[in-house]
Amino acid sequence: MQHAGPKSFLWSLQAVVALVFTLIVLAISGALIGFNHHQLTKLTVRDAEDDFQRITNSVRDEIAGSMRIAGSVLDTASLTIDPELPSEQLAKLLTSVLKDLDRVLPAAMGLFVGRGDGSHVVIQSLNGKWPVEIGTDIDRAAFAFMIVEDGEAGHTARWIVTDENGQVLRRVPPRPTTFDPRRRPWYGPSLSSSGMIVTPPYRFANVPEVGITLARQARLKAGAVFGIDMTLASLDFYLDKLRIPPELELLVFDKSGVLIAHPRGGTYRSERQAAQEGKFLTVDDTGSPLLSGMFRAFQQNQDNQGRSVSFSVGGDEYFGRTERVGEGIDNLFVGLAIPYETMVGPVQQIRSGLLIISAASVLLALLIVLFASRRLALPLRNATEDIRRIMKFEFGHARRAQSRVVEVQELSGAIDTLEIALSNFMRYVPNALVRRIIGRKFSSDLGGKRQPVTVLFSDVAGFTTMAEGLDPEEVMAKTSRYFSELGSELVRSGATIDKYIGDSIMAFWNAPDEREDYVAIACLGALRASRRLDRLNAEFMAEDGSPMRTRFGMHTGDAVVGNVGSADRVNYTVLGHTVNMASRLEKLNKRYGTTILVSEDVCAAAGKDYLFRFVDRTVPEGAHHPMALYELLGSVRPDEPEVAPFPERVDTLDIWKAVCANCETGDWHSASELLEKLVAIAPDDMLFRVYLERCRANLGSLQAT
Repeated sequence: MQHAGPKSFLWSLQAVVALVFTLIVLAISGALIGFNHHQLTKLTVRDAEDDFQRITNSVRDEIAGSMRIAGSVLDTASLTIDPELPSEQLAKLLTSVLKDLDRVLPAAMGLFVGRGDGSHVVIQSLNGKWPVEIGTDIDRAAFAFMIVEDGEAGHTARWIVTDENGQVLRRVPPRPTTFDPRRRPWYGPSLSSSGMIVTPPYRFANVPEVGITLARQARLKAGAVFGIDMTLASLDFYLDKLRIPPELELLVFDKSGVLIAHPRGGTYRSERQAAQEGKFLTVDDTGSPLLSGMFRAFQQNQDNQGRSVSFSVGGDEYFGRTERVGEGIDNLFVGLAIPYETMVGPVQQIRSGLLIISAASVLLALLIVLFASRRLALPLRNATEDIRRIMKFEFGHARRAQSRVVEVQELSGAIDTLEIALSNFMRYVPNALVRRIIGRKFSSDLGGKRQPVTVLFSDVAGFTTMAEGLDPEEVMAKTSRYFSELGSELVRSGATIDKYIGDSIMAFWNAPDEREDYVAIACLGALRASRRLDRLNAEFMAEDGSPMRTRFGMHTGDAVVGNVGSADRVNYTVLGHTVNMASRLEKLNKRYGTTILVSEDVCAAAGKDYLFRFVDRTVPEGAHHPMALYELLGSVRPDEPEVAPFPERVDTLDIWKAVCANCETGDWHSASELLEKLVAIAPDDMLFRVYLERCRANLGSLQAT
């Protein structure tokens, strides 16, 4: 007789899988919960350090942004404003600059020019800080001018008070003064520097305010210095906005303990001012044990700047940090502190909820991942590939299959919208600029930097007359066709097209992408555009239309390159004397009958591959000294045969050089004979006729005498 053995316990596959999966989930959940429990306090400290760093960076960015804006204004002023203008005329000009500056930089308190003879013109905004010299009770007062001049009895200072519209409200007669801009902390360093200098914090001469001065020497007159006074007290309001939570304490101070900024800085200064007039407010003067404790912690840990420290004040533990502001103001420091209790108090409340949330989240996440991963993986990979292609500016793709997942479908729609928006955006903004924006190599902040560029202006001769004979639709179609042909050649040659102005184009090279041969490629771009227009004009004439004969002007030199505009709309452009000269040269083409007129700087920097002929030596409008002008005839590069100089121009060069030599020595008779020969050879070359008339006029003057 056989006995049945013990009955085996059977497990279903579903139960086994469920048990194993449950054990895995519980193991993962337990590990995560245990790890979170152990690391929570450490992470809280790390979060506090990150917040400290964010606040410190915000303060730095606020100061740096203000300095960039002020620096851009100084660059432009030093390039465009003549410091030798009469004092009151210069004061009115500086007032308009200060008005614009006040809108974007409230910290700017004054704008001035100090001259080498000791004279000084300063424009100061009357925003609650009035110089004692002008008195009080002046309704509608907005600006005060201090003009320091040299008289028979020495230096005198007079004051003029105006309203917002420039109307004079009060004049204070000249009084003897010891103020001399040459003894101010910004004058000497500005003259010994080629760029902008920033002074350490100091007390301003006219108002009881602590601030810094940004200054740089004038480019139009040696010995003159432009400067902007910036008060640091405006940081008080900015620090107050950063004070979250309210238990957070933060301040800006210098190494000696002078309080520069604090959320309650204005109150501290007003309480201290009556008793301690003429002295800086120190951290200890505030009467705050915490602020004094923060400064003592800084003194004890100066070698550990940028690291978090713990310190005790009145039996309470605090977590703090001190960092140098930098950005050209190395003597200023940002200090932060928060009570330990405030920092880690919520930890206990979070911990209990985290135990439940972590376990539930892990279980739910695993279930969702198992169910959705297969369906989401493929469309997400396709979306990633599409985005990668768009970031490479490769537009156009095969139509994707529709997903049943709403988010994936919306993502596909968003990618399509991104592609359309970016492709259209590149038609309004230069491609090089868009690539730098997408690559995070470009800032849209207002301001710019000084760098060498080559600038080109073009203009269509007789455009107004042509446009009057056509319908507006025809003018638009023809102009668009013209700009498309001309612009494509300029962009192909590395140009950044700044703007289309009616029938004109402004373009520049060496920004935003810099390269050493920017002058040479600018010449190549102008030649390519000119030859392309020759072919286009032949098409216009074959279509019974009038040609669009175009003249070009080019100049190279330093300019301010960057963003100009307002907070909601900016234009990437170039400003300065170089731009003005390029525009003037374009207009001079009409005088000489030339096509591509360039400055001697362009001729010298273009290189041996380009052929020029001398045109004239003259003083263009807006310039102060004579400038040699040249016509760009073509390029002798073997890889660019279409831009080779025209043979009729090359054949006359030797005789033309002889003409120029005779004109230089005053041999008008020999020059006239050679010019008559040139006019017979090339009757369409207006330059020869211009010089022939000049020689005949000079011969007539000699015979008359």
